[in-house]
Amino acid sequence: MATKSLVDHPFPLITTPTSQLRNEEEPNQFHRCASEMACVHNMVLRGLNSIYLQAPYIKPEDEKSFLQYSACLYDLLHVHHKGEEDILFPVIEQMSGKKGIMDQNIQQHGIFHEGLESYNRYIHACLSGKDKYSGSKLNTIIDTFGHELANHLTQEIATILDLAEFGDKMDKFEEKFEEWSNKDTANLSVPGALTWGFFNHDKQYEEGLWQSWPPAPAPVVFIVRWITYWIHSDWWRFAPCDRYGRLKERLYATA
Repeated sequence: MATKSLVDHPFPLITTPTSQLRNEEEPNQFHRCASEMACVHNMVLRGLNSIYLQAPYIKPEDEKSFLQYSACLYDLLHVHHKGEEDILFPVIEQMSGKKGIMDQNIQQHGIFHEGLESYNRYIHACLSGKDKYSGSKLNTIIDTFGHELANHLTQEIATILDLAEFGDKMDKFEEKFEEWSNKDTANLSVPGALTWGFFNHDKQYEEGLWQSWPPAPAPVVFIVRWITYWIHSDWWRFAPCDRYGRLKERLYATA
């Protein structure tokens, strides 16, 4: 049986607000949106942890596949943060009526931006043959931005919960949030970052509370499990979860 600690370090996972409610307490729209954001962020954190933990043990014949798997982390984060800055954050500012309300979040993006770009450059330099793969070098690069990224991903959950203080102004926030989320998902590469996300979501997390998440249409789930999984199966063996969202017993490269 997989251990719960398989990919919860060195960058800790986020506890969803919904899981903290009392049994009789119904989640409001802010709990739901913040929890959905936490699930997305936990995909990122599991993926980042899986890369960090396996990087030193990659065999030469597996380097290209591992680098492609690692590249998907950057691709997903790039789409996610661009979507926040271009769509979600302006919507929050407009609805709340508070100018600059999301400036701190944008500034946090800037703190780890260069480290993340260095990560992407190194991966593609290795894939193109311009540089030689080194697990220790990859992890050294991750160390330049990983903790700042993890802190940001955690703090953003509280930011969403705090929007409740604006009362009726935010009545349609959940609707706008879902519109942004759908656009974000549509901008992900299906055989790349989208599939990567699925295989970094543990459906048994928090006692199976997120068994039915993400709320993807059945055709998308079918494509991920039965088509894109096989197209790049050599990439997904480095993922912590199998194609059904079950946490694996161990990570491929550390087995």
